[in-house]
Amino acid sequence: MIAILNRTLCFSLLISLVGCGVRGPLFMPNVPPVPPAPTEPEPKGKLYPPQTPASPSNSSSAK
Repeated sequence: MIAILNRTLCFSLLISLVGCGVRGPLFMPNVPPVPPAPTEPEPKGKLYPPQTPASPSNSSSAK
């Protein structure tokens, strides 16, 4: 029974070390700086960015 537990422990330790997928030394990732807060509030009641109409209403396609 002890041999089965030892083999299971060794096998799970081997899988956890090999299966991590990271090679080489460990390092802390570089965290990008927080962007500055906007100085002006967003405009209310407008679409931002302004949308252009898909088909203009004053088209010269009527002949």
